[in-house]
Amino acid sequence: MAPKKHLSDFISEAKLIIKAHLLHFNILSLTFFFPLFLSLFLSSTLSHLFNYFFTNNSSTLLPPSQTTSPTFSLLYSLLSLFFSNCGVITITYSVFHFFHDQPVNLLSTIKSIGTSFLPLLATTIVSQLIFFSISLFYGLLLLLLIHGAKLLHLPLLPYSSPYIIGVFIALPLIVVQTYLEVNWTLVNAIVVVESCWGMEALRRSARLIKGMKGVALSSIFYYGFCAVILTWNIFFLTRGYNVSTESGFPAVLIWEMILLGSYFLSMITVSKIAVTTVLYIYCKTNVEIAEDFGKDYGTLLPSHDGDVSQVV
Repeated sequence: MAPKKHLSDFISEAKLIIKAHLLHFNILSLTFFFPLFLSLFLSSTLSHLFNYFFTNNSSTLLPPSQTTSPTFSLLYSLLSLFFSNCGVITITYSVFHFFHDQPVNLLSTIKSIGTSFLPLLATTIVSQLIFFSISLFYGLLLLLLIHGAKLLHLPLLPYSSPYIIGVFIALPLIVVQTYLEVNWTLVNAIVVVESCWGMEALRRSARLIKGMKGVALSSIFYYGFCAVILTWNIFFLTRGYNVSTESGFPAVLIWEMILLGSYFLSMITVSKIAVTTVLYIYCKTNVEIAEDFGKDYGTLLPSHDGDVSQVV
């Protein structure tokens, strides 16, 4: 049996693959993820420009509006979904083939989007519908408990702070969402590499990740922490400044922080996808070995005289 690996082992393997093909992954990162994070930091300015050119909500171009129009939010969400799915597909496809020393170029990588985009989109919709159904059921159950407690004149919680009550209410959903994310860690890789999607991909991910849930959970917290800290620092350092009105040294400094922050967030995302792909390869290989061993072991049956006979 192969020794059990930890998150650091998968990060090291993914890092070697990315480093060996750095230009390839940089191009994919700058194409699909960099624009998303850049538009995130410039969302206020972009929203105002959108309102100025496509609606009549703004009579002047500057300063940027503090409110985001629903149309802009919807458009941004659709573009984010498109670019993020394309990024996941191309990075997963590249890492999987580079891991097996198979030739990959940008053209073949981009072509993989055509075969995997709709299955990945459908699988994403299915997973979100499952979580939405769970959240809806939890909300209805919570309302039922609240009304029942009011009818019976029972105290709901021993705490009066709205923050503590909010934590108690949100905690079960956070636990459920984390549990689902851990079980569905390998879904994207499965959809891209294998010819399955939807519920089949979700079930297969939950099956393959058994025994490696600790690594999956560590990956979620590690990359989530890195992304949140970096994003918060960029927003904190650029607060009070306006990229469209600043000039001179402040403008250069703001743009430098935004561009570097967007690039590093893009590479963090690439690293996470690469680690997930390597984890998928490891889990798939070990499950297949275990299944083959089980089949071989099942062909060894004891004969009547106590000896072991091979069944062909």
